[in-house]
Amino acid sequence: MDAPAPTGGRRTGPRRWGWIILLLILPAVALLLMNLALASPWSCRWLASHIQRRCGGLDVRVEGVTVTPWSGVSIHRLRILQPAPLRSVVKEHLLEVRMLQVAPIWSAWLRGRLETRSIAFDAPRLVLPVELISHLAKSGPPPPPVPVTQPPAMAASPPAPTPPVAAPPTIPTPASNPEGTRPEVPVPKPLPVPTSWLHVRNASFALVRAGSDDALIEFAATTGSIPIAGDPAGSVLKIGSISAQGKPFAMDATAALAWTSPLLSLKPADMEVSGYKFQLGAQLALFSGLPLQIEAVLPPQALKPVDLPFDGQVTAEGVSANARFRGLLSAPSTWQGDLVAQSLYPTVRAAGQEAKFDRASLVTVLRGNVLSCMDARLTSDNLSVLGNATLLADGRLAGVARLVATPETATMIVNKVFPNHPGPPALTPLSTPQRSAFDLEAFGNISQIFLRLGQQGPIVNLHP
Repeated sequence: MDAPAPTGGRRTGPRRWGWIILLLILPAVALLLMNLALASPWSCRWLASHIQRRCGGLDVRVEGVTVTPWSGVSIHRLRILQPAPLRSVVKEHLLEVRMLQVAPIWSAWLRGRLETRSIAFDAPRLVLPVELISHLAKSGPPPPPVPVTQPPAMAASPPAPTPPVAAPPTIPTPASNPEGTRPEVPVPKPLPVPTSWLHVRNASFALVRAGSDDALIEFAATTGSIPIAGDPAGSVLKIGSISAQGKPFAMDATAALAWTSPLLSLKPADMEVSGYKFQLGAQLALFSGLPLQIEAVLPPQALKPVDLPFDGQVTAEGVSANARFRGLLSAPSTWQGDLVAQSLYPTVRAAGQEAKFDRASLVTVLRGNVLSCMDARLTSDNLSVLGNATLLADGRLAGVARLVATPETATMIVNKVFPNHPGPPALTPLSTPQRSAFDLEAFGNISQIFLRLGQQGPIVNLHP
């Protein structure tokens, strides 16, 4: 019998491998084409416009976008520009990020839920002008109630919880089930939720004033991981340096963070800045508006020499302070703060003269767009200085100060501090002839301050 003729079945093997290779190549080709499309100028402009709507209309620039299954979404060189009126006087962008990486939970994204495993910022820098804060404070809505929790205690860290002692297992005994009753069904424990993280590498923040080269305060070289969602977790944030007016006053600081949804807490801890020891604690709630609460305590300690205007200097045997802040981080009109400070036996040196006092005190409050020094005083038996001042969000300010002493002492101090004062100082008589007052009135704005020297006295221009 003749053998059957060969059929085409033998070609199924190569054809099957061809389909397998094609199926393996297609996703890679599709991913490559998608990334080429995302890197196009049109895609970058589309993403920038989408981010711009979320940033209140601030101009946004994006240089590129890439997507991979293993690293997620990467945005290259994201820049948020300063508001147009500030660009000519503030050199740096409002925010610049070398790379922003988002690691999504792909299974959630496929179901329409934009859940992320982590977000990483590479070399982000935020430069915030005080003029922008003032504008937001003036134009913001009326302050709503701030849902914040009780401030963390500053006296001591909370004691570590005692680990539970495991009880010996017991053998359940069958219980009679009366007719007509249902047995209790155990409530299942909630499933663990992986913690989501915000990673920052070499981050920096600067609070600046328009037209000034030195930042009012700056945090540099900050690196660490911050838990922002999921199960409770803790981490440590490292800050390379903290400086004010270009002068560093803290190096290699650390901040211990604790996350328990929805609160991110800075654990109350003892810290040291410029030789001063203090205690600091804070809480941030991940709600709408980002409610923030900060409390700082400066225990009694010696005050190092502090420079004052007119070549003055102040020292003290002891100084202590307590400061609190609360409000919605994204709404400056809701900010509220209190600062209470006092000092024992301060000494003030000015114009070659020295004055010793028994005590000093300061009470300052922040309410929305108004910062007020409610009471400031230096008191002693022979000499006292009293004053108060107010600063508005638009930069306008006003304040008064009164020096109380014998007429001879008051005249001498005024002539020393204001050597170009025309004529004798205009002193205000008091109820007793042994005491007179010299009143100093300040008004204007933070860029140009005017001083009235005495009641109905001359006005001079003070350049801060």
